[in-house]
Amino acid sequence: MCSVAEQLRKRGNGPWDMATFIETALYDLSAGYYQSEKIKLGKDGDFYTSNHVHPVFGQTFARFFADVISSEQLSPVITELGAGEGRFSLSVLDYFAEFHPEIYESCYMILIEQSGDHRQRIEAALAGHKGKFDIYQSISEAVKANPELEGIIFSNEFFDALPVHQVERHAEKWYEVFVEDQNDKLAERVFKCENDRLLQWLAQFGPDIPDGFRTEASPLMEARLKQLASWLKRGILVTADYGYRDEELKRPERKEGSLRGYRNHELVHNPLESPGEMDLTHHIHWDAYDKAAELNGLETIIHERQDQFLLKAGLFSFLQTPDTIDPFSDVFKLNRAIQSFVQPGGISSAFQVDVKGKNLANTVHYRYFNEDPYRIK
Repeated sequence: MCSVAEQLRKRGNGPWDMATFIETALYDLSAGYYQSEKIKLGKDGDFYTSNHVHPVFGQTFARFFADVISSEQLSPVITELGAGEGRFSLSVLDYFAEFHPEIYESCYMILIEQSGDHRQRIEAALAGHKGKFDIYQSISEAVKANPELEGIIFSNEFFDALPVHQVERHAEKWYEVFVEDQNDKLAERVFKCENDRLLQWLAQFGPDIPDGFRTEASPLMEARLKQLASWLKRGILVTADYGYRDEELKRPERKEGSLRGYRNHELVHNPLESPGEMDLTHHIHWDAYDKAAELNGLETIIHERQDQFLLKAGLFSFLQTPDTIDPFSDVFKLNRAIQSFVQPGGISSAFQVDVKGKNLANTVHYRYFNEDPYRIK
């Protein structure tokens, strides 16, 4: 297996912008972290997602999806970006099969996952739902096979893993962070930004950070939103992720930007420390996300902190009364998981859920806006 540095050198002599480094470190077929066969998710991996807490996470979204499908008379087609090992999709399909057999009968899931290792794990995880899904390596591949999409597009921690540029502000001018090879060790170099496309993106989407600050810029996020909005003819785009508003990016604690690594569930501040051997992630810029979505015909329906979204989407409807005091019983595990999703300072407090819509007519009638979340049965 080649190293990230070796793969970068094949692209040229360097230095390389941070987006090129991230793309190589995460997605390169020979050196990329996501392409390796090591366990990356869950307790034996490098990081958790909400899907690893309990299937009730996916089931709550499935409950919301079922209502949107019914309210809007949408085709029951659900696309998941970055489907990982298939945990979320399994929860959705299991929920439909048990509680909405009329939706399950005609539902179809389009699963997009770049990692070959994860695609194999998805096949195994969803073996009980044959005929209900197809797996694609890229959005472009999925669009080619399904040219016009009506339904739901969902992602959980997808946009935060897209390759981004890193920029700094000095004397009211933009500088870009590059990566260079110094005696087989990767190190940072900062140069005045001469990338016209990146400068145009910053002028349009910001943020306007103070001098001395560093932040991320994601033209690829805009490109992906444009691609998805063009593909989606009618339906919703649901994004669960962590990020900041522009005003938050101006706070002193954000001065160094948000690009980080995760290895063995520990935060690694230097993204160059173990390239290809750890996850890399950044906080997305919600204001840029909103603007790019709006420019491409998507309208904001919901933007909530994840705990509030799950609550309003019916999380408490899954609570069960235990018939035993065994703390290791399935009912106790379920109820503890539900509590963990809404408790202050819990996993949901760091995430937001954003729902964008296109060509919809009945959003005001969604149960999300009309149910009392504490009285759902």
